[in-house]
Amino acid sequence: MRSEPPFVGRRAELGRLAEAVAVVCRGSPRTAWVLGEPGIGKTAVLRRAVAALPGRFTVLEAAADPAEELLEFGIVDQLVRQVAPAVLLRVAPLLAPPIPPRTPPLVVGAALVALIGALQSTGPVALVVDDAHWVDPLSAQALGFVLRRIRADRVLVVLACRDDTAAALRHLERGQPGPLTLELAGLTAADVTALCRAVRGVAPPAPAGERLLAHTRGNPLHLCTLLREVPHDLLADDRVPLPVPRPLVAATRSAVDRLPAATVAVVEGLAVLDEAAAPARAAHVAGVPDATTAVAPAVAAGLVCAAGRGPTGRLRFRHQVYRDAVYAAIAPDRRARLHGRAAEVTDAASHWAHRVAAATGADPDLAADLDDAAARAADRGHHLLAARYSRWAADLCTVRADHERRLLLSGVHAACGPDRAAARALLPEVERCAESALRSLTAGLIALFGTGDWLAARRHFSAALDRSRGSGDWVEAVAAAGLSGAQVWSGRGREALEHTRHALRLGGLPVRLADFTTVLLAVARCRVDGMAGGLSELDDLPADPAEVPPDRLDSLACRGAIRTMLGRFTAAEHDLTTTIRHHGAGCHLMSGTTPHSYLAALHYARGEWDRASVLVHQALSLADDDEQPHHRALRHMVATLVPAGRGDWATATAHVKAARGSAERAAGPQDRKYAAIAAATLHQARGLPAEMLTALHPLTGDDPDGTHVWWHLWWRPLLVEALLGTGRRDEAAEHLAALRTHATEYLRPTLLRFELALTPERVPTGTKARVAELARRAHPHSFAQALLEADLGTRLAGEGATTAAAPFLRSALNRFTALRATPFEHRVRRHLGGDREPAASPLAGLSRREGQIAHLVSLDHTNREVAAQLYITTKTVEYHLHNIYSKLGVAGRRQLRERVAAAGAAPPAHPSARGTGA
Repeated sequence: MRSEPPFVGRRAELGRLAEAVAVVCRGSPRTAWVLGEPGIGKTAVLRRAVAALPGRFTVLEAAADPAEELLEFGIVDQLVRQVAPAVLLRVAPLLAPPIPPRTPPLVVGAALVALIGALQSTGPVALVVDDAHWVDPLSAQALGFVLRRIRADRVLVVLACRDDTAAALRHLERGQPGPLTLELAGLTAADVTALCRAVRGVAPPAPAGERLLAHTRGNPLHLCTLLREVPHDLLADDRVPLPVPRPLVAATRSAVDRLPAATVAVVEGLAVLDEAAAPARAAHVAGVPDATTAVAPAVAAGLVCAAGRGPTGRLRFRHQVYRDAVYAAIAPDRRARLHGRAAEVTDAASHWAHRVAAATGADPDLAADLDDAAARAADRGHHLLAARYSRWAADLCTVRADHERRLLLSGVHAACGPDRAAARALLPEVERCAESALRSLTAGLIALFGTGDWLAARRHFSAALDRSRGSGDWVEAVAAAGLSGAQVWSGRGREALEHTRHALRLGGLPVRLADFTTVLLAVARCRVDGMAGGLSELDDLPADPAEVPPDRLDSLACRGAIRTMLGRFTAAEHDLTTTIRHHGAGCHLMSGTTPHSYLAALHYARGEWDRASVLVHQALSLADDDEQPHHRALRHMVATLVPAGRGDWATATAHVKAARGSAERAAGPQDRKYAAIAAATLHQARGLPAEMLTALHPLTGDDPDGTHVWWHLWWRPLLVEALLGTGRRDEAAEHLAALRTHATEYLRPTLLRFELALTPERVPTGTKARVAELARRAHPHSFAQALLEADLGTRLAGEGATTAAAPFLRSALNRFTALRATPFEHRVRRHLGGDREPAASPLAGLSRREGQIAHLVSLDHTNREVAAQLYITTKTVEYHLHNIYSKLGVAGRRQLRERVAAAGAAPPAHPSARGTGA
């Protein structure tokens, strides 16, 4: 065991990787998985592949480690530390180590995309991660985000992983479609011969090579172990059966047994540290005076290698299998002593792991210390660590009550953390605990945040409240807050009011949960007392969104949402934009991407459809698999709006289907309403009022809990339009009256349109003047104004006043054309000029992504700024710009801006309505 296995064979695998490199150099990304059992040579293949990369590649390498699975963004940290600090601070300052705690992993992924885009300015980029099966969960989510967004980039991603992939890899496995998969099998007979020649200097006889291959199945690490242990004459003598090689673990132990005592001590100390360690640290753990001298025989035996020299040099095992074999052979009492010494020289996270490993039995004092460490970690937002510390503390208890209390605390931290799959995995153990308030609370949090089962959450939180009522402790407060969340999302606003107020009175809530409980209070008030009443619950927020502290961002997002629902668009835009900016800078939001959804809806209503499209793209990009389920239906509802309006039936239909699916899974009235609005909007664009009415049927019944008040200024106009379109005028008039009592400025064109539709006789006198006045105040691309003008023009044309109708129809047509609202545009054209082929749009032929990029370029954004807004790389922006220029026949950004301006030109002013008689 004097050295690592020499590299032989693998020509086919390296050839396929070389083909992937060529694809990357030509401008397309490629992801390669290198899979195989321990010792099969994955790391060696990675090293060869990296060494063969052309010099213009920027290579970022990382190696996952089992000791760092709970280190937040450990792999991301390894990757970005290889980037020049000046570049990192200029392009992606969020990634400058250390990454702030509680930063959403998808935000980190977006920053990584920006960094990778910048690094491509000097050539292709290679991301190489070894032992990816140990990647920490947050890094896996961030890297998965990257893999899903590099589409026109010179980026090679190589991931080495054992065959039995870890759960965290589910984020990486959904990356680019059709990744290259290299499953490393054992070496061939020719490779075995070459390996024997490299190790022993001579090739074995053919029978000996065949026996070696059969006994080791071609595993290079096993082969080298056997070659170094079996005498040459025995190996070469085909008359003597080749002995079955001992398992690699036994062989490693045998090699260790032949080392000097001081060397064994250092090797055991390194195994306990389980990290690359400075010689002085290894010497301290081993209890020897000089690790450098003592480790030399282990280096000569091939067990250990040294990385670097001098005080910064590090010692490490050549292979994790060697470390595991050495560690397993250490006697339990000695292992405990070594862990105790390791705890004295390691950082905080490893310190606690070593102290726990040093415990030889129940240790109440250590358990209490871990309780404190968990509390401190939770206060800093490190819920993964807090959950692990509480779990360790539980395992140090022999008293059942103490064990269960700490186990349940671990579940509470896990449910509040970013990896809710870990919380769901704890549920069987939670259910085996004795009934208590804390058990019910933990089960409720897992149901609420982990599975979205609101019925189970209400049941568990109610039990927790019953068992803790009057205690005034944090369990009672969190249970009340959790119950209010389950009640709000399942449509029980009145009950939620009581519990949110109770939770806030008790206090003791975690900072983020306290702010979110205020959000729940505001939403419940909206449903019970109206939108203005809910907004009043947020009166304590600073008027200027920039002055709102980071721990009140969820409240700021809620204020922006309510203002959007009330039509107070300017104030809402300030609130939501500020919230999104903080989220992009790394601040955690329990409301996730809902601010993006509300801001997109706001821009849609104002006629800024391209801006809405960009925000929808951001919301969809930042969607988290472990997010709260009720965010999904809203996001898909808003994502339906622009595609439906533009006649992109496939995209709109897909989002309607997704909204319905989310609503069915969540089973809440709010989610069913979102699905109904999405479907009705699609049917409106298709001109199908009966189908609109069917879709909105869930909103026409009684509403005892006030859930319909949320978004009612959005769904009720659709309902009135559907009722009018199906001839149910009396019902339409009733809903119009309800709409009029709450309508604000942006709905004035809609109200006038419905009033006109409900007037059976000729167009009333003064109507054209009112429409012209509204046009002067409306946004140039107002969809509501365009619908009003189209209806008025159609009505006038139907009455024979074609000359009077023409200006309104042309104005509506211009607005629809600027919005690229193709279905509505075609209907107006039929009234203006029959079935003539419409003039081509100045932006005809652009895909949705190309339209987004053209819009952002028209706002004078640089390629880097466009990339940051769309969470893509600058190379992808350049790729799409090339296609845009080709499709539109423009030569550069200036001409593109002119083309976009032409597409969005304001409609002409209406002629004076004086003397028209209407």
